[in-house]
Amino acid sequence: MKQLKYIGAVLFALAMFTACEKEFDAIPEEIATVPEGSAEAWAQTVTIKDLIENFDTKDGLFTIDTIDSPNDIVVRGRIITDDRAGNVYKYFVIQSLEDDHTCLKVSVDAGSLSGMLPIGQVVAIRCNGLVLGRYAGAPQLGVRGYRNDNKIREEPGRIPYTLAMKHIQKIGNPDPSKIVVEEMTLKQITELDKYGYFKIVKIKNAYFTGYDSDGEKLNDEVVPFPTDGQGVTVALAKYGQNPTFAPATYDSSKKYNIGFPRSREIADDSGNTTSVSISTSEYARFADRRLPVFGSDNRGDITAIVGWFQDNEAYAGSWQLTIRSLDNPFADLEGFEFPK
Repeated sequence: MKQLKYIGAVLFALAMFTACEKEFDAIPEEIATVPEGSAEAWAQTVTIKDLIENFDTKDGLFTIDTIDSPNDIVVRGRIITDDRAGNVYKYFVIQSLEDDHTCLKVSVDAGSLSGMLPIGQVVAIRCNGLVLGRYAGAPQLGVRGYRNDNKIREEPGRIPYTLAMKHIQKIGNPDPSKIVVEEMTLKQITELDKYGYFKIVKIKNAYFTGYDSDGEKLNDEVVPFPTDGQGVTVALAKYGQNPTFAPATYDSSKKYNIGFPRSREIADDSGNTTSVSISTSEYARFADRRLPVFGSDNRGDITAIVGWFQDNEAYAGSWQLTIRSLDNPFADLEGFEFPK
């Protein structure tokens, strides 16, 4: 009798396991890849450039324009970002398949997006019901957001992941080799308009000046994070000038990390050294890595995503370049000498 009960329990458990396996292993239809050329693939109805032109219509640094149309508003593009190194977080950027290579930032409330939306993947995005808004002056695709802390305003927010998957369709297999990287000087970058934001560019023969974006000189050597409690404010300021990509942004009065990106000035021979910098999150895997040896004698090529940031009309904005990784297969710094 006991043996029969045991066998029955085992069979019941196997049945439940099989049922659960079927329920959880199924791939949701909205995130499955549609073969290239398939009749199921959403047809593009508007280019990325036209989307920005038609729906980024309000003045201001923080705006919201709802994409409302009786017809499908669908853009297509190829993903140019990769978040595995941690310097890209909760967004991806697509590059137009048109010859203008206009790019669009898409904010999604989920980490590790590259696991689902890898670099080189072509996607179609149905934009109806989403918003195209400016965040710190740069247009991006998202949802209506509202900030109610000390900076009360409407602004584009991150699309909830489950909603994003209903608006996004993957087409074909990812092919990073088809990403078009435009060669630009720093001066040319500063002359871009809103249609140039988030483009992927290569700056050749560039170098790190040894200063931050505020013109403050970086340390010659790395100083440790202050732990003795003595002169913490001054010590933290000194620590923030370490010659690394992104020292921690800990605030001793607030007792937490602020989280703003650290900017490191770069230069080339085009005459601009003050308004373009490499911007890195303290949460990037390479945040603690030493910067290349400073000075014009140590030059290399930099591949980066172009960003623009201006959150206050009273102050000038800045060009912030985001590198995706220091390691292969997407090593965005080439030819530089690093400190031993």
